[in-house]
Amino acid sequence: MLKSVEIKNKIVNIKNDMKALQEQGKVDEAHAKIELLNQARKELEIALEEEKEEFKNIVENGTEITSTGEVDDNVIFNKMLTGKELTNAEIARVQNTPGAPGQIEHDEERGGVLVPEEQTLQIEEYKRNQVALKNFVNIIEVNSFRGKFPLATEQKGKLIPFEELTEIEKTEVKFKSQSWEVKDYGVIIPLSNTFLEDVRINIIDYIGKQFATMAVNTENDLILAALKEMTSAKKKTGKGIDDLKTVLNVDLDPAIAINAKIITNQSGFDYLDRLKDTQGNYVLQPIPGDSTRKSLVGREVIVVPDALLAGTKGALPFYVGDFSQALNFFNRKGYEIAVSDQAGFTQNATLLRCIERFGVYKFDEEAVKLVEITPATTTA
Repeated sequence: MLKSVEIKNKIVNIKNDMKALQEQGKVDEAHAKIELLNQARKELEIALEEEKEEFKNIVENGTEITSTGEVDDNVIFNKMLTGKELTNAEIARVQNTPGAPGQIEHDEERGGVLVPEEQTLQIEEYKRNQVALKNFVNIIEVNSFRGKFPLATEQKGKLIPFEELTEIEKTEVKFKSQSWEVKDYGVIIPLSNTFLEDVRINIIDYIGKQFATMAVNTENDLILAALKEMTSAKKKTGKGIDDLKTVLNVDLDPAIAINAKIITNQSGFDYLDRLKDTQGNYVLQPIPGDSTRKSLVGREVIVVPDALLAGTKGALPFYVGDFSQALNFFNRKGYEIAVSDQAGFTQNATLLRCIERFGVYKFDEEAVKLVEITPATTTA
């Protein structure tokens, strides 16, 4: 493991200790650790400079082939994760290639190792095999932990006619700046020490599905919480699908309604799935090209578990709208994994802490409506 990574882990541990002492009311003891923290930061600066010089010597003296084709990103990742020594070529790969496995932001003093792109794509593939509401909101990729993002609000202006060599008149286009901050969301997963001895293993093969499932559950929970907060004060009640049609036809702006989708729970979907029109045809229709997905009046119906989305007093919940206009999902690319063998000592296991970073923010509250239906009959 690079010395700089060891020191970063040390810094994280000191900061965690300080936080724990503060929470226990031991302010003086927490304050006493400030000197340790400052010393560790100085050590980190020295280590980074030494590694920079070491890499420079590798390049100038040609002591090791530095081509990325001679090293394996997954091997580097596993070595850094488990504390094994890197070769000169692997050190060169980490320090000379933006986005290489294991690179972490110095100013954020992270304590883990970034997952290589190849394994990151594996996690994304696992997530795509589930009902991920993230896919239906507006995803904004970010490279920092917080910031501001300018977003257009009302877009009801018109183009203005003008002639050559005349000045174009200003029209009203409204913008607002949205402050955002991504947070860490993670899980602890145990893995056999014997298993981790093989530096060529693909760790994501073994923990990826479990982590992806938990990640999707967390994302869905926060997205639904944001939708509830946006709509609960103005929710509508009804007795059948005509109330859903009214929301699409009248309550939503036509530009929103044309791209609308419907989110409901298992009970709500079961209700819709059993409805028939006066000719005996089911009102839900399969989406062309994918019979596993269904639509109501041309709008896709997305289903989440009853445990995740519950109605009020037995009513069936339906969110109707364009969720890409309603919510912004600020996503910081990359997953991080850190290890600890202390808690798993008696089981000869290493504990992996897997983290992703994102933030869910409301944007256009008029882009989605909540309808709670208490069916009067079983027919449309």
